[in-house]
Amino acid sequence: MAHVIFIDSTPTGLNAFRSARRLGHEVTFIHPTKSSSFVSIMSKDPAKLTSQLEHVDRYIEVDTLENEHIFPVLNALMKKNPFDTVISSAETGIMAAAYAAEKWGTPYPSPHDLGNAIFKNRLRNTLKNNRIKSPDFEVLSEEELLQGPKKIELPFVVKPIRGFAKQFSAICRTRSDFDSYVHNLKIDRANSALIDSVVSHEYIVEEYINGTLHSAEVIVRNGKVMFYATTTRYRAHYYDLLELAAVMPSGLAKQTREEMKTYLQAVFNALNIQIGLYHVELLLTESGPILVEINARMMGSVSPIMYQIQTGHDPFEYLIRLHLGEPVNVNDDEFTDAGITLAVAARYGGTVCSSFRPDQLDELLARYEIPHNTLNIYAGREIGRYEGNFSIMGHVIILAKTPDEVSKKGHRFLNEIDALIGLETAKYFA
Repeated sequence: MAHVIFIDSTPTGLNAFRSARRLGHEVTFIHPTKSSSFVSIMSKDPAKLTSQLEHVDRYIEVDTLENEHIFPVLNALMKKNPFDTVISSAETGIMAAAYAAEKWGTPYPSPHDLGNAIFKNRLRNTLKNNRIKSPDFEVLSEEELLQGPKKIELPFVVKPIRGFAKQFSAICRTRSDFDSYVHNLKIDRANSALIDSVVSHEYIVEEYINGTLHSAEVIVRNGKVMFYATTTRYRAHYYDLLELAAVMPSGLAKQTREEMKTYLQAVFNALNIQIGLYHVELLLTESGPILVEINARMMGSVSPIMYQIQTGHDPFEYLIRLHLGEPVNVNDDEFTDAGITLAVAARYGGTVCSSFRPDQLDELLARYEIPHNTLNIYAGREIGRYEGNFSIMGHVIILAKTPDEVSKKGHRFLNEIDALIGLETAKYFA
């Protein structure tokens, strides 16, 4: 039996507690309460955490995830209940885990190498210095942002050098787009204090690249890159910064997936990363794959649940075994069908119609044979305009025989839910 410590979590990542207990391990969860916790930001329902704590041997609250608050707790644990690994499934916890792993010698990338992967400016510099194909870019402070980029021409993408869920990011095709982004940025940050505290105030501006968006779910062991899944990601047809759906498996040809793997092997070699589980987003362009970003965590939203439904394998077991130094054998061909994780969101915002009844939604979910959903819809609910993961009504998982079939089935579902709630949902097909 090993002692596994989890630092913060996503709502879906809480399932890792059960996975660790099923593997026979002792489980400790460290939860920051006076700074931004990802599980607290993403889930407003305290019961979601409470129900998962039955799988935890030890629940510890800390003020923040800074070393000054984490290290005394870990030091006390090491003396009384020695631990074998420290890991996280949340953006907020991955650097804290890296610093802890460095101090106590558990398997993890060094904070320096991990930082080169997750800070977008350092990642682009690493790729550039190693002559790996990557967009041109420049970095701007908040003050410099007011003047605009000096060398990157429109269209471009602007985003914090460290952030999540596309917060405070934009695609600018015209100068007017950029001026609107800068004008709204201060207001948006002021209205999102919790999110603002964990998102960088320095920005990267990258040239806009045309291509189809995909993700690779990656395990790196002894420096070798392995895929356990790939997805095709669908963006809102009216604004391609906004992701609405991920289809798994991707439906990409094996040769294309091998090209992605070869490219990412070069990326991880350049970063000197020897271990870890990563959610990596790429664009497939006419000239091959180009990296969008590396997330040093499990795939997001309800995708881990969909993966387990489709393959029978628990991705959180991969994460735990990997960081305990145990063999992890995966491939991305173990799918019996196709699935889509679908964000249900209002394109323009509005109010759910007064005639909406929960049994209507239940009937729709049953008709589409939906195995899992996180929808929170009720008559009269005020819904904000879709601007990212914090303005959705929830996710659904839909299954079908092929990637093409399930993408079309997901679109039909969105059209049907429009009629129930009296609002137009965001769509990935026009």
